Amino acid sequence: MKKLEDQIKELEEKIIDLEQDLSMEKMVKKSEVELNKEFKETIEKNELHINTLVKINEEYSNIISKLRIKLRNLINEQ
Repeated sequence: MKKLEDQIKELEEKIIDLEQDLSMEKMVKKSEVELNKEFKETIEKNELHINTLVKINEEYSNIISKLRIKLRNLINEQ
């Protein structure tokens, strides 16, 4: 009878350990999900910044190229 009680106690302790492990795993997963969400938001924001900078760069490149042509033409006229 004592042996059976010891086995039950041991199994109850294992159950408690497993429940704690499960709880920790759930917390880790929740944390990872939140972290992934933040990473996705950061990536999206960075892509938006890159696209905006490319547009600005393109605009100024066009302006600069036109001005360089004008400058060359002015230099060549002299």
